[in-house]
Amino acid sequence: MIAHARVVLAAALLASSSACAYYNGVYNAKTELKAGDRLASTGRDAEASARYGEAAAKAESVLVRFPRTKWRPLALAIAGRGLALSGNCPAARGRLVEAAAAPLDARTRDLLVVAQGACDVREARPGAALAALEPLATRGHPDARASAALWAARAAIALGDAARARAVLGSLDAGAAQWELAQASLAAHQYAAAESLLTLRAARGDVRPDLTPMLRTLWLAGERQAVERLVGRYHGASTRAGEKLALHLLVADLQMDVGWDDAARAHLLAARRLSVDSVTDAEAAARRTLLALAPRRRGEEVAAAVRRGSASGRGAALQRRLDDSVLLLELLAGRPDNSGATLYLAAEVARDSLRAPRLAVQLFRRIDAQVQGAILAPRGLSAAAVLESDSAAPWHARMRDRYPRSPWTLALDGASPGELPAWEVAEATLRVAWNDVAVQFADSLKRLRTPVVPGANARATRAARKPAAKAPATGAIP
Repeated sequence: MIAHARVVLAAALLASSSACAYYNGVYNAKTELKAGDRLASTGRDAEASARYGEAAAKAESVLVRFPRTKWRPLALAIAGRGLALSGNCPAARGRLVEAAAAPLDARTRDLLVVAQGACDVREARPGAALAALEPLATRGHPDARASAALWAARAAIALGDAARARAVLGSLDAGAAQWELAQASLAAHQYAAAESLLTLRAARGDVRPDLTPMLRTLWLAGERQAVERLVGRYHGASTRAGEKLALHLLVADLQMDVGWDDAARAHLLAARRLSVDSVTDAEAAARRTLLALAPRRRGEEVAAAVRRGSASGRGAALQRRLDDSVLLLELLAGRPDNSGATLYLAAEVARDSLRAPRLAVQLFRRIDAQVQGAILAPRGLSAAAVLESDSAAPWHARMRDRYPRSPWTLALDGASPGELPAWEVAEATLRVAWNDVAVQFADSLKRLRTPVVPGANARATRAARKPAAKAPATGAIP
């Protein structure tokens, strides 16, 4: 009777232990694993990795606390998958092998193969991963096909086989793999393939940090229309307004750099319509101000345009640079200098910082017109000729007539200016002029940016008591 009671009690304890193992460990581990799968399916790999790690930790707790429970095979599978997909492949290996030997259903077995394939990719065995995963991508359990295709594509990318990667992905919305494949296509100069993959992401409004450098790479590769098309697709998709706005500003900057001012204005107008906050409004406004400077020929016009834009562009980094550049331009252009160095530096500020090439031409030419025989005059005429190539012939003729032995005139006939002594003299003159004006510029900025604190000088301005008169000392001035 007592023995029978002990058997019943042991069975009850075993059942209780098994139930505890499930409800306290396996159930929670499965919940974390499913959360990881959901996040991975939408390309949120970092978040997915954290959830997979949590799933593995909970499953490991079950394996340690309840080593003989009937849930052990499932706990092994969860631990193996969680460790592998969170990136802890050394710890995953043993659990994956033990789980593969346990009685599990076909779905779980296919998911274990995917986990092993992920580790093969991470541990530089892409051939083994591709051989195991490629069949699962089409013929495996439905719940395993998407992740199998994703890791098979990564294995193909690692092998340098972009076409095979695209084929294994098929029509699957495998965001993470498509981003990686797009990057691999860019690296292989397969720009059409990269655009097609990014178009798939654009259709879903999927913006990631990698997008900006990828668009820049396409632009620098000469695929400018591709960049335009992609931004247009993102604009028409369910992309968040702030992300659309950032893309329009990016393309506007790229187009302004190559002189496509009209196209840049269109993107800035689109950005203005997508206004999400005062900061981005200011950034777009500052760029519109910059575009307005290109046709200006007079310094007063440029300064007035920048100061008009200060109200709408206040707070934007570009607007501050424009304000500072106008101040520097005025300091340089108004400084007396017989060498022409300060006028030359002012012209460079107009050309490079303010994107006002017509004003720059006027300043470069003014050196020759105002300072007879100035050492920087032929260099200024040469720089003006580069900016307005249609007018280069008469300026080159003037250089030959007035400055026949200058380095820049001799360069017209193939000489190397840097090898002539006058070149270094001109460079030294520019350095001295810049150092002189830089001190004045820094002082001016400091005064402009030092906040005025109300009442700070109240003590100094308060009327002081008049001291009692004293008889002057002998020899003092009364």
